[in-house]
Amino acid sequence: MNGRLPLRIFLTAFLVTHANCALPPPSLDPSISLTSRREFDFSRAFQEILPLEPGTPAYERARINYLLERVSKSPYNFIRNNSRYSGKRGAVHLKWKYYFRGGRSVKTAEEFIDRVATFSKRSGDPYLMEFPTKRRHPLRALLLRELKELDKELQSRRAQKTDMADKAVSSPSPQ
Repeated sequence: MNGRLPLRIFLTAFLVTHANCALPPPSLDPSISLTSRREFDFSRAFQEILPLEPGTPAYERARINYLLERVSKSPYNFIRNNSRYSGKRGAVHLKWKYYFRGGRSVKTAEEFIDRVATFSKRSGDPYLMEFPTKRRHPLRALLLRELKELDKELQSRRAQKTDMADKAVSSPSPQ
């Protein structure tokens, strides 16, 4: 050997240290959330999504903004490269990364989670949220759950709106 690390050893070490990036997120306790309770009606980002048509670029940007708002309002610590930051500071970092590093290529909230909010490009370490119990959970899993709950709430609100419109059409007008 001429002082170089053989390629086989390097690749093995790389794969071992980065193998967890491709694994599915561990299952989370259903009670774990970025904020302590659902506040859809008080969320500015949620209110921006309501009138938008699903599937449009504006709708997807609003879903991303909702996720960023959830991280920002979280009382838990954002862990990046083994450093601890507030949720608000974590959201600022994710916004910066989204707007300056991946905004043009990211089209959906799911892509935002996978390409921007999953791991550090510098170290390859996953982003985590640290709860008061000092237990850490992958940000990716938390954001996917938040997105699922958001979509469920939006679907429910749209169904209510449709039901109200149907009732208005079918009820006889007073004469």
